[in-house]
Amino acid sequence: MADAVPIISVVRRRAADTGPGGGGVGGGVEGGGDADDDADHDEPLVDLTKALALHSKRTERQRKKLAKRADTIAARHWSGLLDMPYEILTAILSILCPRDVFVLLRVSKPLRNFILSDEDTLAASIISLRYASLERCFLRPVLMQDVDSALRAAVQNPDRQEMTVHKRPFQHIQPPDMSLTCTCLTCMLRWNCLCLVVDFAHWQGNLEKGKPILPVPRGRQPEWNQTLVASNAAVVVKSLRSRLWHARILEAHLDSTTRSIRRHGLNKGNRRRRFRMTDDDVRAGTDAFLERSGPPTLDFPFNRDQYYMLEAFLPNRSWISEEQKWVYMLAKQHDTDLEILMRWDAQRRPRKPRENSRVNSTTPNMEDLHDHFGRRSLWPEWDVFQSPVIDVTEIWGHDESSATAVETRAISSADLDTWLDASRRTTIKGENHTRLLRIVWVGQNPQTSRHSPSTKALERLLGVWDLKGGFDYARSCFAGVAALPRHDADKPPVFSVAYHPKLALAWSRTGRDGSDPEGIALPHTQAVVFAEGDERTELLRILQSQWSARVARHVMFPALLAGLVLGHELDSTLDEIKLAVRQVEERTGHHRFTSRRQTQPAAGELGSLSAQMSGCAAKLANGTRKLKVVDALNEFMLHDAALAGDNGTTTTSAADDAAVARNMQLLQHRASMQAVDTAYVQQRIQIQIAALFHLIAQQDNAIAFDTASATRSIAASSLQDSSSMKMLALVAMFFLPGSFVAALFSTPLFVWDDGAAQQAAAAAHTGPLAVATRPQFALFWAISVPMTVAIFVLYAVWMVRQKKKDKRRRRKGVEMHVV
Repeated sequence: MADAVPIISVVRRRAADTGPGGGGVGGGVEGGGDADDDADHDEPLVDLTKALALHSKRTERQRKKLAKRADTIAARHWSGLLDMPYEILTAILSILCPRDVFVLLRVSKPLRNFILSDEDTLAASIISLRYASLERCFLRPVLMQDVDSALRAAVQNPDRQEMTVHKRPFQHIQPPDMSLTCTCLTCMLRWNCLCLVVDFAHWQGNLEKGKPILPVPRGRQPEWNQTLVASNAAVVVKSLRSRLWHARILEAHLDSTTRSIRRHGLNKGNRRRRFRMTDDDVRAGTDAFLERSGPPTLDFPFNRDQYYMLEAFLPNRSWISEEQKWVYMLAKQHDTDLEILMRWDAQRRPRKPRENSRVNSTTPNMEDLHDHFGRRSLWPEWDVFQSPVIDVTEIWGHDESSATAVETRAISSADLDTWLDASRRTTIKGENHTRLLRIVWVGQNPQTSRHSPSTKALERLLGVWDLKGGFDYARSCFAGVAALPRHDADKPPVFSVAYHPKLALAWSRTGRDGSDPEGIALPHTQAVVFAEGDERTELLRILQSQWSARVARHVMFPALLAGLVLGHELDSTLDEIKLAVRQVEERTGHHRFTSRRQTQPAAGELGSLSAQMSGCAAKLANGTRKLKVVDALNEFMLHDAALAGDNGTTTTSAADDAAVARNMQLLQHRASMQAVDTAYVQQRIQIQIAALFHLIAQQDNAIAFDTASATRSIAASSLQDSSSMKMLALVAMFFLPGSFVAALFSTPLFVWDDGAAQQAAAAAHTGPLAVATRPQFALFWAISVPMTVAIFVLYAVWMVRQKKKDKRRRRKGVEMHVV
């Protein structure tokens, strides 16, 4: 292309004065030449430059050609799709998988703009069609910007941030950004579940191929693990702002779940219950099969080692056998947690006097939800129509020291009101004591084998102490600990602990005793405990220990007792399991302990040993649940004791809190060591299960090898017999034509007399020793030989045709297999 060059024109202005003597150009030149030259040098230059417009016909043609081509391509591919009605186009996109929608986002800008403009509606349609159950299990945490500004101060309280779930973060989950998401308990659990789903999907390749998951040393964070958890957290953060990313996470978890169920289904030694999943369910690409009845899916994988046994992780739901359906946690649980945080924050602030303490009946509260769960007891019905006594325990504190006295006795059911109204002060061995704790035992007494109290007395007791809601809620849970607020904010909350079906506690703290003549505030705890058998015996033994008054009068002392009982039972369970594992190790020989020697081989009883190890694994799983309950108790005692508050009537000194905190920290340390021991025993059980599996496989292989050897011998014998039979058939076929002709000639159908006379005459000429032959002998060979040859030829032709037919059949089978 030839560019035009700008042309610069310089114009010199001259004064064309034509004087009276000037007679034209010639006169001017002659008369004024010098003057004009001076004027030319003195006048300035004026720049009249103008830029010439760039223009090229070739460039213009090329530009129009490219524009026309682009318009043609766009019209060819997308004009027809994007010109469709909105409802039809949305319906088409709604049946796609989330990964396909992400692919469409990279196809063209118009299509990308259309999808992003209606992203929430499109993602909602996809989720409702494919992942309705998974969405209710994996809700998104609430962004901090969506939390009410009046509640943000309580959520972001620095004192509360120290008590978050991620104070000790997991190795495979990155703690959330406290300024980005809400940090209530519900949102923290939602964040953990979503991060776990992304991490579990990342390791599916290793689980499918049998490659081990890279271990993370305890107390360390390798660079690769930091990068992985940060990447997983970034995906979850995207899902908080984009519902399409949330749908993509649900799609990945559905794929992980189906692959895990199929992988564990191929393991014939795994007899655990699992969801019924067919190939049609997998091809459908929906989670409809997860609505069928199946095993519980609430176990949270606290580390990646539990991925090997994880099949379907679907938290926040429970199976109701009476209604034969799954019940999901309400999405409003987040609002409930915020209400609890508001109460917690209000209790920590300086209390102001109120003119009217009446609570508005329209104010939302948690008691309605607790009452709802309390109406559905998961424990067996327990009714005692008549019981003459009530088993009680009281702890008394010395007024002048930290010593305590424990009194366990049975009171008459008729004296229940008198016992309830008894003063909190008494004299024991001539010294003044104050009652710190009251416990009423519910269930069978292991010493007397007598059930107490009666149902009527228990209802009376729960009504007076206002513990009915807490005790009913404890019996509605399989395991857990909770604090139940009340409508009246001046009353302390009711606490409950449950471990089905062995232990259930409900207790509260009261401040003033009206029967006290001095009117002094004497805070004490009153509890109702359901415990039978070994649990009650262990609790009574624990109560007989030398507890100081600072610990016994603390509101969390019943929770401490429950944690100790469960911890002792866990130790006993681990001892029993270790003994069983040690015996199996001695029988199998799969260990490296020098102090243990294999007494005798385990041949012949591998099945029973495998069943024994499976039972130990199931018992250890129960111990793991018990350990989690102990951890929950520790966290509750350490972080949620503030809910007990004084409420203007009761006080807890800093010394009491410090004394109880030291005991709780020791219990927490023991629980952490028990977790280490549990993991160690679990590894040993898994090793023995694997060893027994291989031994059984080896035994089966040996049996299969012997069977194969016997089969091979039988096949060789059969082949030899077949060859012999074929040889006999050929010999018979060789002699059969001659035999047939000889038999035919011997019949009276033919007349041989003339031939016989001629044969006798011929014999007279040959001498006495000559053997004469008849003409029929030649006829015999003339018939038998051709017949024998014909039979063998026909047999050969038949064999060749059979081989060709078999060859064609095999070729046809191969072609059908390839197609």
